[in-house]
Amino acid sequence: MNARRRLPLQLQRLNLRKRSVEAQQVLESPSGELQDFLVALGSALLSVGTAVTDIQSTLKRVAVALGSPNATLIVFPTLIFVGLPDEKETRFEVAEPLGGEVRFDRAARIYRVVDQALAGRITAAQGKQDIRQLMVKPPRFPFLVRVLGHGIASGGVALVLLGADALSLLYALILGLLVGVAKLVIRPGTYAAILLPVATAFALAVIVFTLARTVVVTEPLQVLIPPLVTLLPGAVLTTGVQELAAGDMVAGASRLVSGIMQLLFLAFGILAALAVTGTPAATALVASQPALGAFQPWVGVVLFSVGVFLYYCGPRRSVFYLTAVLLVAYGGQVLGAFLTGSVFSGFVGALALTVVAYLVQSLPGAPPAVVCFLPAFWLLVPGATGLIRLAQGATGADFDASSVTNLLGSILSIALGVLVGTALYRQLYTIAPARWRLRLV
Repeated sequence: MNARRRLPLQLQRLNLRKRSVEAQQVLESPSGELQDFLVALGSALLSVGTAVTDIQSTLKRVAVALGSPNATLIVFPTLIFVGLPDEKETRFEVAEPLGGEVRFDRAARIYRVVDQALAGRITAAQGKQDIRQLMVKPPRFPFLVRVLGHGIASGGVALVLLGADALSLLYALILGLLVGVAKLVIRPGTYAAILLPVATAFALAVIVFTLARTVVVTEPLQVLIPPLVTLLPGAVLTTGVQELAAGDMVAGASRLVSGIMQLLFLAFGILAALAVTGTPAATALVASQPALGAFQPWVGVVLFSVGVFLYYCGPRRSVFYLTAVLLVAYGGQVLGAFLTGSVFSGFVGALALTVVAYLVQSLPGAPPAVVCFLPAFWLLVPGATGLIRLAQGATGADFDASSVTNLLGSILSIALGVLVGTALYRQLYTIAPARWRLRLV
């Protein structure tokens, strides 16, 4: 009897019943505005840099929720096709990033529309109207605040990537202000905007290399690379590899080519300035990295987070979540470098980034995961490192032939980390209690 009385003290069974990742149909039949809404929503998601694999999945879930489970969807990086069974024709839309660069406040509002549509809280007509309004809504922060944010972000990158000293940090901040002004003044979609990366790289390199000849700047790349970081295609390259791995060959290949061309244009601007100023490559293109365990990069991550929040108009309170995610991503990369070496360090950083970003987006007031991905990819290896290696390789300055292979390995490891992190989060979503209110998009 005594033994039997102890039996009720057993632990309760864990309920690991899996939830479905498929959307629930909220409306019995689609409205006449659904096709237009899906086209507008897909275009909006493309304009904020979401991978086409994720866009197609999101649009499919929205279509199911709003009464059209048999919708046909085809998404490319700049084009979207939507066909519904009851419609006589397929609609398509050419997606352009209205208003220039991605803005985090706009991205957050777009994903809020997605959440409302999945829950059936808005109709297709209301969703289309909301998308139209948020695309023309002015930035959250004024011009001068955004420019200051770009300068702060540039200073943060100088600490993270190259361990800049105080004077180099000041130069990077000033040049970051200039780049911020240029990016906000030039109207998107014009030839000036297309030439902005190469022209900016050339102009800044001329200034920095000229100062380097007078010994005012001791390590030019510490000053030159940080202001250009928001022009680097780290996210484009990684997203391209991610899309290729997911089977979206057209989207992935086009993004890879676009990212490589961006790197080449930036490198060309730097090399042209090197030729014009006559600065020796051995002096201009030598870059050092902060020692493992140094505190400056961690301070740089915080500065970078604040600067990105201001420049890209982050939603209210998102700066705290953004900082936390960036610290996790950088910490994961540092841990990966300690355990596996620099080539595979991006895998650990990207894995940690992906899981934490998806978890964080479910918290009250947190931004969608896509808001955290873009700045985090600038902190991870490919973008800035690729630009440095290209410039060094073209001149033979401090160049190691294995660096090209290491760069490719870094891009692949980061993409693989994102894929594994996404799969891990989806599994977590299926077994997590409903009260956690995790978001799948």
